[in-house]
Amino acid sequence: EINHAGAGGLWAELVSNRGFEAGGPNTPSNIDPWSIIGNETYINVETDRTSIFERNKVALRLEVLCDSTCPADGVGVYNPGFWGMNIEQGKKYKVVFYARSTGPLNLTVSLTGSNGVGNLASTVITGSASDFLNWTKVEAVLEAKATNGNSRLQLTTTTKGVVWLDQVSAMPLDTYKVGLYLEFDYFYQRR
Repeated sequence: EINHAGAGGLWAELVSNRGFEAGGPNTPSNIDPWSIIGNETYINVETDRTSIFERNKVALRLEVLCDSTCPADGVGVYNPGFWGMNIEQGKKYKVVFYARSTGPLNLTVSLTGSNGVGNLASTVITGSASDFLNWTKVEAVLEAKATNGNSRLQLTTTTKGVVWLDQVSAMPLDTYKVGLYLEFDYFYQRR
């Protein structure tokens, strides 16, 4: 794909390497440009082949080792998109991903500045262990409180346990035919 002319270009996807398969179908896979929030005493991040999708088997596994000792903002991963995400005040962004967990889920989804400072928009996704025992589709709409042309998407938690993530997507709601692209992508993943 030349200069990201599809995803991040003509297609309004803000997340780069949303399926954690930049390194191909084998594990460990290259998760770039995703980066870890926290250090190895708080979190262990790796890929495995447990995805719900038959054609894209790689998923991201986050083993959170801290609970009351976690940093106040939590640990997790972030994605800077394609050279930074352009987030605009007052606009809404739909975040969709699949999650699975070994216990209760308490995951903060946020749009921040490029260094993780400045909360532009956020929501907390919660659920019991039984809610996320199997892969579950999660959808959230975030409304930006400020503008930042070099933002990132963060997924963080302070809850000890193991969380798997896959097919993380973020798109502006006012994009032409965004629903069509999401449906096409869903069927592409399933075939």
